[in-house]
Amino acid sequence: MASAASPAGPTVLAATGPLFMTSLDYVMESIADAGFSGVEVMVGQNADTQDPERILTAASQAGLSVPAVHGPFLLLLRNVFGTSFASKATSSMELAAEVGAQVMVAHAPFRWEWRARRWLAEELPAVAAETGVIFGMENLYPVGGRAFSSVITIEEMDAYDHLVMDTSHCAVAGIDLFDMWRALSHKIVHLHVADNFGNGKDSHAPIGSGTLPLGPFLAEVGASGWTGTITLELDCRAYLETRDSLVQFLARERVKAENALAGHLTSA
Repeated sequence: MASAASPAGPTVLAATGPLFMTSLDYVMESIADAGFSGVEVMVGQNADTQDPERILTAASQAGLSVPAVHGPFLLLLRNVFGTSFASKATSSMELAAEVGAQVMVAHAPFRWEWRARRWLAEELPAVAAETGVIFGMENLYPVGGRAFSSVITIEEMDAYDHLVMDTSHCAVAGIDLFDMWRALSHKIVHLHVADNFGNGKDSHAPIGSGTLPLGPFLAEVGASGWTGTITLELDCRAYLETRDSLVQFLARERVKAENALAGHLTSA
C-alpha cells in the first residue's frame, strides 16, 4: 500500500533515526510492513547507515524508496563523517545522491561556528549543484533557555533557500505551526511531523497525544497543493518489545497522518 495522501499529494515517510539501535534490515522491513512506501535514513554510528550500497540493498529488499537522508548533526554523532560541519554536510549529500534521495536534512551550525556558517554561504551551492541534492535546513530550538543553534526562528529560517520544518521543534521553541508554515511554505521542501507534550522537551510524541494541532495543520498542508515529503519522526521506544507492536504503531501513525492530510480531522 503506497503511503501518500493522494497521487499528487505529499508522500509520508517513516524515519530510521528513532530506531538507530536496531539493524537496518529489521527497520526497513518493519517500516514496509507498516504500509510506508519510503523512508528517511538517519546517518548514524551504525556502519550500515553510512554505506549507500547497504542502504540501497536493505531498501530494495523491503520495497522502499529513500527520498530523504538525515545527516549526522546530532551531538552524539559528532564524529560521524568527520568533525567539521563541511565534511558532514558534503559526505551526507554525496551519500544522499548515491541512494537517490532528493533532500539531505541538516541541522544548523551553532551561533559561534563562523567557519561553518561561511561554508554554507560560499561553498554549499557548488556541492548542491554537483550532487543534485537539496540541502534542507531544519529548525531547532533553545536548550535550557539558550539559543545555541543559529536557526530557530522564522526569520532565521528565511535566510535559507530550502527548509525542513519540524513540528516538535516548533513546540519547544514556542513557534506557532501555522505561522511558520504560512510564512515559509514556499521554501519548505520537507516536514518532520510529531506531536509534543508541551513540557519543554523534544518529545516526538504520537500524533494526537500532545499539545500540537496536527490535525488542522496537516489538513492545511494537504489542501495547499504542496507536494514535498513528510517524515513521521516518532519516539518508538514503547513499541519495541515485539515486531508486531512496532509495525502496528507505525501503521496507526501513518493512517493518522494520511487521514489528516486528506482533511479527515477526526481520525488525526
